[in-house]
Amino acid sequence: MSESLTQLTYKKIFYFWLPLAATWIMMSVEGPYLAALIARLPEPKFNLAAYGVAYSLALIIEAPIIMIMSASVALVKDNDSFQKLRNYTYTANGLLTIIMIILVIPVTFYFITEDLIGLPSEVSNLTHTATIILIPWPAAIGYRRFYQGLLIKHNLTRRVAYGTIIRLVSMSLSAALLFIWGGV
Repeated sequence: MSESLTQLTYKKIFYFWLPLAATWIMMSVEGPYLAALIARLPEPKFNLAAYGVAYSLALIIEAPIIMIMSASVALVKDNDSFQKLRNYTYTANGLLTIIMIILVIPVTFYFITEDLIGLPSEVSNLTHTATIILIPWPAAIGYRRFYQGLLIKHNLTRRVAYGTIIRLVSMSLSAALLFIWGGV
């Protein structure tokens, strides 16, 4: 048995896991926080519906890359495996971005949202704008989760939590500025 496994204690597990648990708690606040901001905009019913649909569409597109964190923890052993998985991640990110771009082509988008899903045109139009804004989102998730996996693998879980704090503060500032001055 390796030396690091024999020295594993509940205290070490707790301090390793605590920043990761805090990260998920912080991330769970993101959705309700954005919904609260959107609910204060004009036409909250349509805006909240559009946000929910756009977010769901982006989640569907993001699904193939979401487990890249686990893959980077499990598969990156040396520089060669790092480069191969990084290249795979970047390729997958590029393909997901292309899929997002195809999704927002008006003919494709309105066929899916109005004909298949049956959204009212007011919601579909707002959803289209929101989905265009979300084009880089799946690739950004893939990039972030790949490197988070490396941080976790190297016992740097606090940095994952710090990154989430920075992300939430940036999102909050952007949302507040757009809400106050952007007319969005």
